[in-house]
Formats: sequence, C-alpha cells, structure tokens
Amino acid sequence: MTYAHFFSKCIFFLAAMSGLLFGQAANAQNLSLKMLVSELTAPIHLEEWPDGSGRMLIVQQDGLVKLMLPDGSVQPEPFLDLRNRMLPIANDFEERGLLGFALHPQFAKNGRFFVSYSAPLRASAPQNWNYTRHVSEFTSKPGSAAAVDLNTERVLIALDWPSRKHNGGAMAFGPDGMLFIGLGDSGASHGIGKLVIWEAFNVPAEGLHWDKMAQDKQSLYGKILRIDVDHGFPSYAIPKGNPFNATQGRPEIWAWGFRNPYRIAFDANGNGDLYVTAIAETLWEAAYRVRRPGNFGWPLIEGSHCVDRLMPRKPPVQCVKQGLDGETLEIPVVEYANMQVNHPDSAPLDIKGVGTAVTGARMYRGKQIQGLQGKLLIADWSASFKQASGQLFVATPNTPKDKLWALEKLIQIDSRIISLSEDRSGEIYVLTHEGMGPFGNTGKVYKLVANP
Repeated sequence: MTYAHFFSKCIFFLAAMSGLLFGQAANAQNLSLKMLVSELTAPIHLEEWPDGSGRMLIVQQDGLVKLMLPDGSVQPEPFLDLRNRMLPIANDFEERGLLGFALHPQFAKNGRFFVSYSAPLRASAPQNWNYTRHVSEFTSKPGSAAAVDLNTERVLIALDWPSRKHNGGAMAFGPDGMLFIGLGDSGASHGIGKLVIWEAFNVPAEGLHWDKMAQDKQSLYGKILRIDVDHGFPSYAIPKGNPFNATQGRPEIWAWGFRNPYRIAFDANGNGDLYVTAIAETLWEAAYRVRRPGNFGWPLIEGSHCVDRLMPRKPPVQCVKQGLDGETLEIPVVEYANMQVNHPDSAPLDIKGVGTAVTGARMYRGKQIQGLQGKLLIADWSASFKQASGQLFVATPNTPKDKLWALEKLIQIDSRIISLSEDRSGEIYVLTHEGMGPFGNTGKVYKLVANP
C-alpha cells in the first residue's frame, strides 16, 4: 500500500436487509480521503486544540497522545504518555488500552482533560481478573502542549474488569457540560482472566449470567454513565436528570443495556444528540441515538433483533420487547448484518453480511461537503476479518419514530477503520490501522473531503 495523499476506492452493492436497501450514494464519486498523517499506532480518537490554531491531539490505543501541527507534522514528544501506567497490551488482536479521551469544555483555561484506560489489576480486585479500568483526570498547563505531568492524575473511577473483552471506553462531554462514559458489559461471558476461553458463538450457559450485567442497574457494566466532574471533589457529583437514586440503581447511570459501547459522539454542531456504536456479539451491528435515559436492549435483543445465546445462529422470531421494569427497549437508528450471517450454520435469514464491526457514528455538520449535511456517517472496521478493508457508510435520518435509517456505502479502503472523529467545524476524520491491534506503525488519519 502506498502512502498517497488522496486515496479512495468505491465499491457499491445492493443487499436487502431488514427492509432497508443498500445502494450507491449519489455523491460517493465526489468524495475522497485526504491523508494527513501516517506512521501512527492505532489512532482511536482525534481532538482539535480549542484555540483556533488547527493543532490536533491524536489519541493512540497504545497509550500515547501526540500533537499534530496544521502542516501534518507530529511533535516528537508526546503530549501524554500513559504506557507505564497501563496494563501491557498484546501484540495481537487487542481491545484494551487507552480507549477514551475528552477535553474539558474549559480546557483552554484550566488544562483539564479525561481519559479511560486499562490499568494493571489492583491488589483489592478479585483474584485472576484481567485489569482495572481507570477513568482519570489529568491537568496540563493551560495553553501549553508540553508533556503532561502524570502526577496530576486524579482517578475518578477504578472498576475491576474480569476479562479482556467488551471494554467500551469512549468518553465525551455533552452540551450540558457533563462527562459521558461508555462501559462495556465486562466480556466475562467469554471467560475470566487473561485468555478468551469461549468465542461469541460457543458461550456456554455457565457464562451467560455475565451478559445480564448490562441490565443490572446496580452495576456499571454495560452502561453509559453521566457524571459532573466540576463538583464533588475529590470524586465527582451526580447531575440532576440521571434516572436512578441510590435505591433504584447506580446514580451514575444514564443509559443501560449495552454490550460494548465502543465509540460515543455528540452532535455538537447540531441538536446535541448522542450517538453510540454497539459492536455485535452475534449477527447485528448497530448505532443508537440516545436522547434520554433508557434501556437499549442487550442481552434481551441485539439491535432490533431477538437473541438466543445458546443458539446464536438461529435467533427466535419472537422475544421480549420490554425491560425488567416494563420499560420499552430502545432500537437503533442504524443496523446491519455482519459477515457471520454468511456462515453455513446461520439461519437462512435471506440477507448478506455487510461488515465485521461498527466502529464509528458521527453526524456530519461541516460546510465543505454540502451533500452530507445532516447525515450520519457510519464506519465499519473491515468488510473482511482477515483482509483489511474498512468501509464508510452514510445514513439518512428518518422522521418516523422506530424506523431504521437507510444506509448507503460511500468508500472502501485497504485498511481497517477503527474510529471516526470530527473537528470543531464539524468536518469528519477517518482513523485507520492495518494491523489487528495496537502495534506497528500502519495507523493513519484521513480527512473526508469533496473532490475539486
């Protein structure tokens, strides 16, 4: 693969799925991915420095946060280096690492920012668990891009994690100034400890009680949290509007019923809606619009579909549509079948698999690509698990409630798309890596642009 500054490959297809039609986007041929920087290690997030300088912070899963200048050069000294505070990550398919990063809304004045990462298992954790998740605050010198002093760390949440799977991890500040945090359901249905014992399609009954953590309101696993980091020092405060008090559930919880909320993003330049990606355990990739507290279904449903965890390739036709307290289960705005539906043991669902894992959902509010205004961009990790082939889709919002949005394919590239980000003007960036995990230097950052 060459490091071309402009590269795109468009593949179009038709595939009927859940009443939706996949097809050619009218403006796909007018779009390109402009490469800004290469030789990165699994860039998982991008954040523009809030001073109008055009500088960008590139967050890598391996624990480094680098500063990119407007000319695409990267400063040799990282802004943040968490590698010595992280659990060593595998030179293999790897979901752990530095997974979340968010600048405080007043970062330009106070230098505060927040991270979510996999720390070594603390001594008080259950024996043989995998790691301890830290949600931490660091403070830099306002206006300075010098290396951050790690001694400024303030750990807000330390949550012991039983497995290496289903981490979630993304973070974002909402329009209300509150910090939202995505946490996966713990992944312990795949086995506790260092190794993955059971894969998604052969989890035995003894492992399935861990799935229920996403529905357990007394647990933080499988949730979107909402906390006030400006009050409650040295910890945090619970903001008004969270749905539970201490007797009903953990008061940090905002939304529940998620298996792996890998990326979250607010429509910051639009109406402020929160979009959450939900990587599938079995057959259905999904993206949710979270406007209020609610139950988003897992493991009662996956996307809008029924689930039988002991016969995952043959899902039932009928299933529950309400949570334990009678609440309606929320369905996604976008979903698509992954390649597992092509397996010969999967039920004849009369559909074709589209990708492997949903890795980003961002509403386009920029001004440079008029044809995408008000549409949701969706990233898929790779069309094929073995061959790097990341995909970018666009979804057109529908007004009717509970109706899935039509999805169109824009671009396919010879790399894996691991995240989408945006700058303060609403322009979209595609973050890629060719390897299976956060090792090597094949990571790149592209900007989605209109062709001249």
